[in-house]
Amino acid sequence: MLKFKLAKPMLVALAACAASVAFNGIVFADDAQTQALKDQMRIMQQQMQEMQKQIEALSKQKAAPPAAAPPAPPAGAGPSVPKAAKEAPAEPKFEQYLKGFYGTLDVSFDDVTKGIRGLTAYAYPGSGSPPYVSSGPKGTQIVGSVGWLGDLSTNKSVLGYRGSHKIDGSSFDFIYQIEVQPAITSAPGASTSYTAQSNVTKAAIGYGDSFVGLSNNKWGKLKIGTTYSPYKKSTDRMNPFSGMLGDYSVVMGNTGGDNRVEFGTRLDHSIWYESPKMGGLFSFDLLVSPGANRTYDNVVQSAGSPDCSGGNQPGSGNLPLNCDDGGFGTAYSADLKFEYGGFYATTAWELHHHTNRNSDGIGANAPGYGNLVNEGNGVSPLLDWNQYNLYAAQYPTIVTAGNGFTPPYLADIGDEWAVKAGVQYTFDFGLAISGIYEWLKRDLPPALQFQNERTRMGTWFAATYDFTPKDNFSVGWAHAGATPGDPGGQHNYNPNNTQNQANMYTIAWKHRFDKNLYGYLDAADTVNDGNAHYDIGAGGRGVTTDCHDGTNTVFNDYSSAGPTTWGGCHEIGVSVGMNYKF
Repeated sequence: MLKFKLAKPMLVALAACAASVAFNGIVFADDAQTQALKDQMRIMQQQMQEMQKQIEALSKQKAAPPAAAPPAPPAGAGPSVPKAAKEAPAEPKFEQYLKGFYGTLDVSFDDVTKGIRGLTAYAYPGSGSPPYVSSGPKGTQIVGSVGWLGDLSTNKSVLGYRGSHKIDGSSFDFIYQIEVQPAITSAPGASTSYTAQSNVTKAAIGYGDSFVGLSNNKWGKLKIGTTYSPYKKSTDRMNPFSGMLGDYSVVMGNTGGDNRVEFGTRLDHSIWYESPKMGGLFSFDLLVSPGANRTYDNVVQSAGSPDCSGGNQPGSGNLPLNCDDGGFGTAYSADLKFEYGGFYATTAWELHHHTNRNSDGIGANAPGYGNLVNEGNGVSPLLDWNQYNLYAAQYPTIVTAGNGFTPPYLADIGDEWAVKAGVQYTFDFGLAISGIYEWLKRDLPPALQFQNERTRMGTWFAATYDFTPKDNFSVGWAHAGATPGDPGGQHNYNPNNTQNQANMYTIAWKHRFDKNLYGYLDAADTVNDGNAHYDIGAGGRGVTTDCHDGTNTVFNDYSSAGPTTWGGCHEIGVSVGMNYKF
């Protein structure tokens, strides 16, 4: 605007200057020169007037009011988008791609003892009725190193990628996720140890919660893949020791007391639904994992799975090549959750159809089993004498009762199910208190209840207190109730002792360095009574500690002989580690 305001005075000054020059020229020039000068002045004046008009036109255009707003879009056309927003550059595709990656890296140094030293194995009758009188200590006692042992462990570490794709013309998104569990403190390979064998490679792409599915804000999510079940995930938030020594999975959801957590495992080839939160309070999840098994008694892997559905490969533990150490058919799982403010409550249920545990008979030293064997070959309908006789004919020199090979059960197949209720309350001053009650059940005929070690109650109590903005302290206590029976098999099995309950105590301190990284120090103590043999490392740790001594087998004879289990072990462990999330 300043340039336009100065233009007119400048033109007037130029005109005055030109007139002055012309006037002075008249004094000294003749008439012809004067006329020529006048003609030049006239032409210059016309040019200056034309320039003035152009400048005034530009000045008026600059000062004109803004153009009227465009007409409103027709009804139903959606909100208009400002031109600037339309022209805003999209997020770079590479940066958008990187946002899908996530992970957890957890490594610890542990020092753990099995707590077997000092126990003695006594010989008891393999049949008869109580009371059972011992004939004295067995010839073979503890084998190997069962005291304090240090190790480095990779715990529940995961690398994953997740994302979504908007489906054109619909309100649904296609969603996907794939995970892998990296091996940090050991070389990747099959999940095999001297106590159990597995075909699963945890460090392979796809091991973890991996799925594809559909998502809608109003209707929820439908997923297909492999996942931890709703039963497990419903109370994950009540377990401050997840992946640490003393994880509540040592007892909760663990029917046998070993490293496998029957109701806390991932389920292959699953279909599940996750509801949205209704009314801002309630939500629920439903899952079915089809058995997809070609046998009526689930003795082979389900279609597409490398391991038996109950965990481990066929024949793990020096057994015949069957899935009769926990293989099951179709699995169902469901939960219902309520959350309001600092209060959270849930109830969950899960069922494994026709779980096969016929191998519990092979090598068993429970008197109830011995009584069935003593009835004679082919007599008891509860024992699989046909399989025993088939093996004996094929391998006559090694398949004998003297070598530990005895008939498997024939009817030890039944539904296993679990139900639990949990409550958690988080106070404003940083204290969270959690409690869970659980009932585990294995449906068996009365004639086999003497060896039912999988029906019991379980409880869990935990408290976590944030005593500084970066530090918290947690305590936990798990209790496993007594069971109706025990199949035997422990080297120091005592048929007179029926109180096979267990208690586990855990404490931990965590220090958070920032929002991604924290360090921890924890300790756990599992106290087994009688013939109980709950471990101290179940629940996803890379290195677990159970009640086996150092006995190992150098060849397979299908007798279940191998790593020896001790009842009443007392494991204790301490651990220090780092956990990084991104």
